[in-house]
Amino acid sequence: MGHYRRGGMSRLNQNALDPGKDLFAYLFILVMVFTFMLLMTTEERRSREAELKAPQSHQAGNSRFAAVENHKIGHLEKKGSEISLVFAGRSYHPWRDLEALRKDGRISRLTQTGGGAEEVIYLAADNINHVSLAEYFAAFRYLGEQGINIAFAEKLR
Repeated sequence: MGHYRRGGMSRLNQNALDPGKDLFAYLFILVMVFTFMLLMTTEERRSREAELKAPQSHQAGNSRFAAVENHKIGHLEKKGSEISLVFAGRSYHPWRDLEALRKDGRISRLTQTGGGAEEVIYLAADNINHVSLAEYFAAFRYLGEQGINIAFAEKLR
């Protein structure tokens, strides 16, 4: 006698027992791919953050302000439609009085580690006179073109 395989109803019954197994497999693979992508993007972000170097404590931005003398810290003052720099009671116009600012020592000259130098005007960080951003840019555009940087300082108590 020969051996025969049973067909027909049994094959239909096997498929009918678990109709969602393919759907479950697809969902499982989709969840795994999504999880893998999420893990890879967070890993990239962490590796980029590790490459960023924080400034040394002696090179931090606030450490320069501690060494600035009070007469070199000015503030903005709005008189009518003009903005002026005021240092120890004396007013300077940003683009008319550039040489007077240098002569009176209001512009600090900082030497960089590479041997170059940069000129900086220190201003007190206050909003007493309510100077708008457009007025600020108009007043200091000329100084920026001359290579003079503006830094804001706070008095430490």
